[in-house]
Amino acid sequence: MDKRLLDEDEVMQICFVTDDVVKSAEWFSDLTGKPMPTEGRAAEPEEAKAIYNGQPADVGCRIMMFKFGNIDVEFLQPGPEKSAWRDLLEQKGPGCHHIAFRTRNLTKRDAYLESKGHKLLQRGEFDGSHGRYAYYDTVKDLGVMVELLEFDKDKEAQP
Repeated sequence: MDKRLLDEDEVMQICFVTDDVVKSAEWFSDLTGKPMPTEGRAAEPEEAKAIYNGQPADVGCRIMMFKFGNIDVEFLQPGPEKSAWRDLLEQKGPGCHHIAFRTRNLTKRDAYLESKGHKLLQRGEFDGSHGRYAYYDTVKDLGVMVELLEFDKDKEAQP
């Protein structure tokens, strides 16, 4: 088994869950001087093919993403249904949800994280079907989840 998490030496994204994505993004825009981003959403259920706690799930969210030169800062408002986003928001309130890393091989990195005792909580396809995401339970050790992002354009061949 591959004994590493990172394919690249960078953090791709940090995400904050919130009860009001627009209000949080306005606050951040005012703080940083960055322009307000457009609002995005999770892929529709038939495209997302989401899995939550090992079961097929319809999960949704509203997203506003600030692009910086070296990292994206995401604000995410979960839908009312159970999800990794909703769980952390209900348990801890608004705050940091995950740190995301890009991977070229989600299958290998999944096996690596699971071998370290970090259970897969949720995964799905991006809006536009150009890649996938996966959240792992690293909260006890890190205080936030780890997200892996795999984009079709740079994906390694996988079984």
